[in-house]
Amino acid sequence: MRNLMVNLKINRNTIFILILFSTSFSLTGQNLFEEKILGTWEHQQPDKNKELLLDSGDTSNTVSNSKSLYLFQKKGVVDIKEPIGQFKTEYAIVDSILSLGSRKFRIIEFGDNELIIEEVGEMVIFKKKLEFNRTTKFIEPIPAFEEIFETFEDGGPKVSGIKENGFKTGVWTEWHKNGNVKSVTYYNRDAPLMNAVFDEKGNLISKNWFDINSNSMRTD
Repeated sequence: MRNLMVNLKINRNTIFILILFSTSFSLTGQNLFEEKILGTWEHQQPDKNKELLLDSGDTSNTVSNSKSLYLFQKKGVVDIKEPIGQFKTEYAIVDSILSLGSRKFRIIEFGDNELIIEEVGEMVIFKKKLEFNRTTKFIEPIPAFEEIFETFEDGGPKVSGIKENGFKTGVWTEWHKNGNVKSVTYYNRDAPLMNAVFDEKGNLISKNWFDINSNSMRTD
């Protein structure tokens, strides 16, 4: 009985050491992976809405392609530059899954200069492999929060608003050269939800807003 207890104790210690070693190895591999992905990667994709990040649908009817740059930085931040603009989002790597914003991608291949991923998820119908190549091209990271204020040559206000992670957010105002308001638009991640347009005399020309019930823009 005593020998059995000794052996059981040894086995428990062995199991604990193996678990600790396995966890340590996993964390070390994870850290190395996160260090290795740092830098700029280039991806060729169709021109799409930047809020989609990566398009996973059928692109057979798309004629023109554009190249996007992804700058992976420390602390889980990635800057994405496309022809339509630049924005920021968060990324995370857990096991073989790369999360970009709210979307998840399984890592198929990963080397010093090549990255191939495939989107996963219950809502994903068309799974498509996306290929990245490391590049020496450089992009300047944009601020997470930025106040925009543009003026005319005479110093009068032209445009004002706020960008969060590169997206227009909240109320944006445009002015005519005579100082009267030209338009007021409310944005949510670059999507205009409400808009009012005025002429140079300050008279209301049109109003547009997003109707939740019909899921469409309405005009008044």
